Amino acid sequence: MRCFSLSRLAVVCGLLAGTGVARAQQPRPAPPDSVWLSRRLHRLHRLAEVNVRAVGPEQFAAGSRHYAADSATLSQYRDGTVAELLQDRTPLYIKSYGPGQLASISIRGTSAQQTAVLWNGLNIMLPTLGQNDFALLPVGANTRLAVQPGPAAALYGSGAIGGAVLLNTAPDWQPGLRGSVQADAGSFGLRGGSAEVSTASAAVAVRVAASYRQALNNYPYITQEFGGPVQRTLAGAALRHQWSLAPEVALRLGLAGQLTASAWFTDTDREVQPGVIGPNRHARQLDQSRRLVLSYRHQASARAQWLVRAAAFEDVLNYHDDGITSDSRVRTTQGQAEYTAAVGARGSLRVGAEVQHFSTTFREYASPLTTENRAAAFALFRYDPQPRLRLTANLRQAALPQGNPLTPTAGLEWDLWANGPAPDSLTTSPFHQLTFKASAARSYRAPTLNERFFNPGGNPSLRPEIGLGYEAGLLHRTQLAPRTTLQTELTGYRQLVDDWVQWTPGPEGYWRPRNLRQVLTQGLEASTALTLRRGAHHLRAWAAYAFTQARTRRATPDDPVPVGQPLPYVPTHTGTLSLDYAWHAWRVAAATSTTSYRYIDATARAFLPGYGLLGGSVGYALRLHGAEALLLLQGNNLLNHAYDSYEGRPAPPRALSVSLRLSWR
Repeated sequence: MRCFSLSRLAVVCGLLAGTGVARAQQPRPAPPDSVWLSRRLHRLHRLAEVNVRAVGPEQFAAGSRHYAADSATLSQYRDGTVAELLQDRTPLYIKSYGPGQLASISIRGTSAQQTAVLWNGLNIMLPTLGQNDFALLPVGANTRLAVQPGPAAALYGSGAIGGAVLLNTAPDWQPGLRGSVQADAGSFGLRGGSAEVSTASAAVAVRVAASYRQALNNYPYITQEFGGPVQRTLAGAALRHQWSLAPEVALRLGLAGQLTASAWFTDTDREVQPGVIGPNRHARQLDQSRRLVLSYRHQASARAQWLVRAAAFEDVLNYHDDGITSDSRVRTTQGQAEYTAAVGARGSLRVGAEVQHFSTTFREYASPLTTENRAAAFALFRYDPQPRLRLTANLRQAALPQGNPLTPTAGLEWDLWANGPAPDSLTTSPFHQLTFKASAARSYRAPTLNERFFNPGGNPSLRPEIGLGYEAGLLHRTQLAPRTTLQTELTGYRQLVDDWVQWTPGPEGYWRPRNLRQVLTQGLEASTALTLRRGAHHLRAWAAYAFTQARTRRATPDDPVPVGQPLPYVPTHTGTLSLDYAWHAWRVAAATSTTSYRYIDATARAFLPGYGLLGGSVGYALRLHGAEALLLLQGNNLLNHAYDSYEGRPAPPRALSVSLRLSWR
């Protein structure tokens, strides 16, 4: 069964004199023992030199919350989408029109356009809409997936007001041939499969991942009519096909360089699920994406490295129904360069710049061919004055056609108390560590091409949305026994977003976007993760809860929404609980998630009721001469609850699926 685990959040820079750029590490206790501290510093010095090639942006995100899916989770979700993984295993709210349909995210009460999505360090949002459909992002194409809630524009650029979703691929340099193939079948016409193959030599590493899925989605649902409840069968919501292909080749160039070419091709043809009220307009949508990235990383010296990336993306979105034909094609060219170096004995500095060029063919714009350029420069600084204290200060200066927002960020992590050995030690001694975390950040979102150029209604004079957010919390980590760890975190946050863009009807008779309001989002997030390994018993349990409030704080006279109104489709309470257990060849899992009621319009009167979902799986793995065959039976919505994630779009009832995977290495 799929699971989602917390990443290790607190990191140590460990940059010392004579070392390279330090790798991110877990915070370590610092007992008042000079001998222990001397040995600890020596170990940091030694580790930094062999990991200079993988310094991620989270290295400069001290004080921020960070979720990450481990390799086991990604493997279990390889036949699914990012929307399904985040919906099942995190307290983040995913609004979905139905299985295989549009799925958008809300992080900390913000809109879907206020979440940045990066693939291999580059923003892949659709420039016309300014957001991503998470149902179009297959998990299996990636080797890493993480979420950083909260404003982070200094690190990730435009859109990172509510947070950022980070997708990455990385070459596997382990020698030999490895791979797996999987076939899936399930309720309501679900059919699919996936494959992954990788191999490496001393100089070349190759990985290819592919997946395919289709579904009729002809499930029953209940609708309320004048005569009472009536059961109907959903029609016009088929996922005709969805395939993904992600090849990657990495070359080692001498001892100091690595050249990597990555591609990600996706193609989805689907019917657009009609609402239960109103006629079926037989809508159909084709989404195609072609993403190519070429990157070169070079170790300039023992204390510095630089990285350059060039990318070419093409996104096609064609929509057709009984009365509308809308075809668009967007080509995005991106370039990025960054230089990272040690500063003194305990500091690390990264400076860089990026450029973007959009070229859009869309007849709904005032000009059939529309272009836009954006650029930004950034500086990220990490300083650890002592092993228990980690500080970051970041800055990004953007250059947009609508303005030049400046977005600074500051963060800290301070180990208030620690005793005993490191939590990954095999010692039987108990370990406890309490860390205080805090950050403050300014963020921005550039207006989308639709908001600026749609005809009629586009508003070229729109200003960027600007957010100012704060968060603080405590992280407790403990090891009660060998290979038994518990990690608990509590975070409170508050954020104001100015110049929130809203589409409203105008006197001209059509809708147009305007900077209308200020929105306040605030809340609490709590999570705990338990990992236990005893002989053949492997147990992972994870629970998370989010309390979220999002309301208008200040509005312009033209804003039709009164001040103080809650935003639609922002649940106050969300939570998830998952349990994964393995014993010898058996795999058993269970997961439940809850979502409270959501208002569905600006009046705060109509709402969708809350719901809870329960899923589970049972699997058995059989080893055969160096290969492994895994048979897995899964169930979703096992309690058969009737609910809507979006108004008028009934979600599927109880569904079962079976998977067979063959792996070898």
